[in-house]
Amino acid sequence: MHQLFVRTLSLLFIAFISCAEVHARQAPADTLRAPGMSGLLFQAEAEPDAYRNSIVPVPAVAYTPETGLMLGAVVFYQFKPAGAGDETRASQLFATGIYTLKSQIILEGGTTLIRPGETWIHNLYAGYNYFPALYYAPGFDSLDDSERTVEYRRLFLQVDFLQNRGNNWYVGPVINFGRVWDVVIPENDDGSIPAAWARGNPENNTIAGLGFSVRFDTRNSIMTPTEGRYFEITPVVNPSVAGSKGFSSMYLDARRYWQPEPLPGTIVAAHFSGFFTTGDVPFQAMPGLGGDNIGRGYYFGRFNDQNVAQLQLELRQHLWWRFGAVAFASAGEVWNRFEDFTLSNPKYAGGAGLRFNLNPRDSMNIRIDYGFGAHGNGLYLTIGEAF
Repeated sequence: MHQLFVRTLSLLFIAFISCAEVHARQAPADTLRAPGMSGLLFQAEAEPDAYRNSIVPVPAVAYTPETGLMLGAVVFYQFKPAGAGDETRASQLFATGIYTLKSQIILEGGTTLIRPGETWIHNLYAGYNYFPALYYAPGFDSLDDSERTVEYRRLFLQVDFLQNRGNNWYVGPVINFGRVWDVVIPENDDGSIPAAWARGNPENNTIAGLGFSVRFDTRNSIMTPTEGRYFEITPVVNPSVAGSKGFSSMYLDARRYWQPEPLPGTIVAAHFSGFFTTGDVPFQAMPGLGGDNIGRGYYFGRFNDQNVAQLQLELRQHLWWRFGAVAFASAGEVWNRFEDFTLSNPKYAGGAGLRFNLNPRDSMNIRIDYGFGAHGNGLYLTIGEAF
């Protein structure tokens, strides 16, 4: 019954947002007619070949195993800054306020700003969460009964400034900041205090990191790529300052998208993700397997440790009008030290889903996925492709 309720809400959501788009055409500043929109001229007679900025304000109805049913509001803005032409991919900006039926509060916003000619790409992601959630003891063989409900408040900021160095290579600094406080682990049913984990014990902490990112990006879209490649390597050092725990991390990400000629309307997408750490990693920064992007079917962090590697393959098929379907499969593993790495117990997951394109001029999909694995399953209802 609960899943039927979620699916019904999703259909109402799709029906609403299909009529909710507001388009804006880029125009010179001296023709501005809408104060506050910084060079945007709202009019119906936009040139057919001109890029049209799109504002999509919608009530948010989403679902993931980590949050349950989410209710709130989301505003997406897909745009190109003044002076950007066909050689520049669309930028995006979003803001969201969410309350979940698991009593979680999610206030987040961010932007991917691509300057004309793609000379620079700026990414910013920030927010505040009150997030009671399940956490599991680290280790590739952690038991289901190792779970705990941990409550905490979190403030975070992630920023990078990437300069185009030619031939689709982007490099630049990365800044991370996170503060977790009011961490509470409820007592056991018998009134006892839960036993401490060997690694990543939940407690108040601050993270302040500085790193450097190198990326290769030929994707034709940030939100909904259909062709191209993406590669990223980002090392970050989080020194032990201002009461923070000292640790270092290395993030690897590789993706490829292509359209097989014998299969019209079909897109094949492959994705590898690795997150490797050393030092005293706090619980909320511990690399985890699963979630709504990779390893769908596993509760995010069901398996976690100092290192994680995951691989997934997705088959995307256009069906009719704005609708599409996908099938996906993944495998991953977590481990503590590299000398302990083993593939004796890989974590497999798979599933299928549906897509609805909110903005045919610059694709942005609602996705509904159902994933399953050996240690769980989950329904995912959200905006944007998984990768």
